[in-house]
Amino acid sequence: MGLTYLQFHLWFNLPLTLLLLFLAWKKIRSAHLLWAGAVLLIVFAFTSPWDNYAVFRNIWNFPEGRYSFRIGYLPLEEYLFFVFEAVNVMLLCILILARGKSLAPSTPKEQS
Repeated sequence: MGLTYLQFHLWFNLPLTLLLLFLAWKKIRSAHLLWAGAVLLIVFAFTSPWDNYAVFRNIWNFPEGRYSFRIGYLPLEEYLFFVFEAVNVMLLCILILARGKSLAPSTPKEQS
C-alpha cells in the first residue's frame, strides 16, 4: 500500500513549509500575517466549492483508506493541501521580494 494523503504531507509538504518558514522567519512582518489570512480565506472560498463539486460529479476522487475523514466531499488532507500550497507560495514570495529589495540599487543622497 502506498502513502496515505497525510503521510504525503508529512514527507513532502511539511518539510518544504518548515524550510521556507526558517528562511523567511526574520523577514515576516505583521502585515504579512494579515495578508496571509486574507489569501487563505480567498483560497478556501474558491477551491472548496470547486473541489467538492468535482468529487461530487466524479471528476476525481480520493481512494478510501488513504485519508483520515471527509469534510463535505473532501478529505481533511485536501484542505491541508490548500493551506500548505498557499503558505509555501506566500513564504516564497516574501523571500523573493525581500531579496529584490536588498539587490535594489541605492540612490545617492542629494548634495547640498
